[in-house]
Amino acid sequence: MGFFAAFGARLVLQTAPSRAAGGTINRALLDALDVFSYGAVLALFALLLLSSRKEAWPKVRKAMAVRLLLVAAVATFVSHVLVTPQMVELRDRMPVAIDLVPKDDPLRQSWGRLHGFSSIALLLRIVCAAGLFMTALPKRTQEDFLKAPDGSHV
Repeated sequence: MGFFAAFGARLVLQTAPSRAAGGTINRALLDALDVFSYGAVLALFALLLLSSRKEAWPKVRKAMAVRLLLVAAVATFVSHVLVTPQMVELRDRMPVAIDLVPKDDPLRQSWGRLHGFSSIALLLRIVCAAGLFMTALPKRTQEDFLKAPDGSHV
């Protein structure tokens, strides 16, 4: 997800024969990322259940992990089911390629807002993944990770 957010979409748009073709490719990649996110949330939730049966997790860490998984699941659902289809529908209603539509056109402005929501949903999933990683680390490793280079705590 981080690679797609940082490089993937921009790289596709720069190398595609047209921005419209790049947008179509990015949509397919985003759909695949959404489907992968559904699978990842389910797999991580199953791992959380299995690992908490083998080893007792502190209640706070377990609750945090469950909440992060729920936020990631909701962000995936919002992106996949609510935002992306509306973006496609708006783009299909535009008479020309989106780059040729004036920036003050209501369709383009609506599309831009939805693009912002899509970006936020992707960012939320990235933050949740990082939070889950930190939550799953053993307490000693978390302390080491949060130490400053001089050995003091951050």
